[in-house]
This record gives sequence, C-alpha cells and structure tokens, in this order.
Amino acid sequence: MITNEEIIEQIKKGVNKKPLFYVTRYKERGSGLGCSLKNFKTITTTPPKDTAEILEKKSFPLKSNIIVFKNNARIQRICKEKKLNLLNPDYHLVEKYENKISQYKWLKTIIPASLPKTVITTPNKNSFQKIGQILGKPFIGQFNRSHTGQGTLLISKTKQWKELVEKFPQRKIKCTQFINGPVITVNICLWPALSADEQGCILMGNPSYQITGLKQLTDFPYSTTGNDWSLAQKILNSNDFKTIKTLCQKIGKAMIKNGWQGLFGLDFIKGKKWLVIEINARQPASTGLETALQKKQGKGITIFAAHVAALLQLPLPTCPAGRPGTCDEIEKSFQKINQGAQIIIRKKRRSKYTKFHPVKCRKAAISPRASAKLFNRVEKTLCNPLKQSVSKGKKKGPDPIRIIKGEVETEKHNAELFRIQNFKSGFVTKNNQLNTFAKQLLKNFK
Repeated sequence: MITNEEIIEQIKKGVNKKPLFYVTRYKERGSGLGCSLKNFKTITTTPPKDTAEILEKKSFPLKSNIIVFKNNARIQRICKEKKLNLLNPDYHLVEKYENKISQYKWLKTIIPASLPKTVITTPNKNSFQKIGQILGKPFIGQFNRSHTGQGTLLISKTKQWKELVEKFPQRKIKCTQFINGPVITVNICLWPALSADEQGCILMGNPSYQITGLKQLTDFPYSTTGNDWSLAQKILNSNDFKTIKTLCQKIGKAMIKNGWQGLFGLDFIKGKKWLVIEINARQPASTGLETALQKKQGKGITIFAAHVAALLQLPLPTCPAGRPGTCDEIEKSFQKINQGAQIIIRKKRRSKYTKFHPVKCRKAAISPRASAKLFNRVEKTLCNPLKQSVSKGKKKGPDPIRIIKGEVETEKHNAELFRIQNFKSGFVTKNNQLNTFAKQLLKNFK
C-alpha cells in the first residue's frame, strides 16, 4: 500500500526549489496537506476577498507555483503578467466543461447513452408544449452559466415559458427531462502521464449523496446544501458502484486527452439507470471534508494530496517493491471512507440562520465546548448530549462536529453562511430530509 505520507514526501521534493502557494478566498480549501510543508503556503485574507484580487495585490517570488480553487480568464491573465506558474488547467477548458450547454455537447460525444433526454433551444423558437412532448412535463431549464443550482428552473406551466420568452427570447437554454431520484457526487482526480508511453491515472474518490434544496437551508429547490457519505454507502450497491466507476473512467480518459489534470466533480442521478447530469470543472467544494474524513479513517492517499501531486505533474510514487507504482496500485491505496456528512446553511430572503447561538444543554439540544465569538472561520467541536446508542456493551462517543463560518456579513441571496460537518454519521434520511440529529443542530443557529 502507498500511504498519504509518501505522497506528501513527493510533494515536499517537488516544491523544494520553487515555492507553492494555494491562493483562495477560504483557507480550508487549501488546508488538506497539513502543516509539515515548508515551501507550501495557503494565502487568504480577512475579510475574504476574490482570488483574482488577492493575486493582483499580493507579492510573490517570480515563477512561484500557484494553485487556485477554480481558474478563470482574469486569474490566468494576472498570473501571466506577474510571471507566476499557474498549475490549474487552462480556463478555456474550465469554460468548456463547466458551462451547461458546451458540457452537454461534449458529453454527448463521450457517453451519449448515459445522459438525460435534452433539448437545447432559445425560448422564442420553441414552446412549452413542444418541449413537453419530447421531455415530458415538468422539465428542467438551465441557462449556460449557473452555480449551486441558482440557475436551475423546474418548468411546469406555459406561463413560466412565456416569461422566459419575454425576458430572454434569444438566450440559449438547456432543457432536460425531470428525474425524481437520488443524486450522487463523485470527486475525481486525473494524474496525467509524464510521457507518451505512460498511462495517466483516473482516481475516483468516495461517492457522496448530494443533499439538494432543503427548505430549512435554502430558498432554491436545486441548490446544493450538503453531502452525505454515510447515506451513499447505504443506498449504493455493488452494481451501482461499478456503473458509476465506468462512467468516471470514460469521462476522465477523454479529459486527460484534452489536457485536464487534477480534480473535477461529476454528479449522477438514478432514474431507470444511472445518468450523468453535471461536470464541476474545478476542485469540488466537498474536497476539504472528504480529505479530513480520509485522514481520520486510515493512512491511504487523500483526494487533496493526489490533486496537488497531479497539478505539480509529479511521477507516480514508488510502490513497496521499489518500482514505480501503477494506476491500479495507486487506486487501491486511495483511502476509502464509509461515514461523514456536511450540511450548508445558505442565506434565505428571510434567513434566521445568521448567527451561531449555542443553546443550553437540554434533553434535545446541542451544547458547544467553545463560545460563539471564537467562530471566525475557526474549527471548533460540539458535543452531542442526545441519548447515545449502546453497541456491544460500550457507549459510542459523541459525534465530532465542526462548524465553518461562511459569508455571514454578505447580503447576497443564497450565500453560504455556515458549513456544519459531521465526522461520524450522516445528516439526512433516504428521502432527502434532515434527520433528528441535524434538526437539533440547527437549534444552535438563529
């Protein structure tokens, strides 16, 4: 087995002569390597600023290696002007894979039988009835650019389509059949080949159930409000894992050929079969927690360490036999997890969750071990005084809970206010509802 420490040692050697900076709005996005790397540093600001703005105003040694959460045209231009070595994939590739319409057209050439029924049109050239005949009613509408489900519409009435005709008559829209099924998210790392005769590795992370549109957490019915690795383990069987892995391999292989390296995410939905519904062409937001869970559950390779090693274009690590490791050996060394979850509290129009307010420890309440004033993007632990279950004569310990403060000061609708992370169990039931423990946790916010 190749351990995560071995990957960290390789990264140390890779940044020995040239420093590596992870520049980000939020520190936890770049915190997955730990504190042992002298030439690696996460750069952020308080209060949080845009990544491009940080790059523009901060001084870096010439030709420093730079990693960002997601590349864009402005970031790439600034790095070029300041003679910095940006390691993320080219922003043109990011746009191609991230934008709803271009990603669908590209996926259609790779996995045509594993996509939902789709119509790409402009509102003034089609009608609700015609599209409904092809896709069924209701159907999903998405414009080319949207984030965290804010640009996703459930179109069920002629009136809604007419509103689109009036507001955006010539704007392209992707219309997709509505499927009522579980959504699974997978983080994938592409570790590219260093020469033509080497095979690039497609490293599939641990599938998580995507928590979507919970009314307690957001106003948007298709906004991502968390991930649950515990629930994914319960609802996926061996055939599901096999199908999802095959699709990840097909898409990953095509992306490596196009020059992608490092992390991206795939979303799947289960109808009559598993279908791919979205590519997230960047480091997925759940990477930080998946890495933390991997560290707690074993010594195997973490998703974030693989991401950094891939972006640095390091050679595959040496296996215990002393020869270069193969992709199969790397994959087997990838740390598996079977528990953990997070929920995201987003700003609603009439949001009551703007402050962390610990309630007293009662029968059905959660009491923190640190006061609310310390929660300035700092990780703290809550205890779980709820009745503990007994297993084999031993009491289970409290669920370790971590709270990360988000954009609490902003007035932006649907901004992330808090991220609540559970290291032992899940937060949702199989019908996409908060479980009792999650509901009790929310009583700590007002």
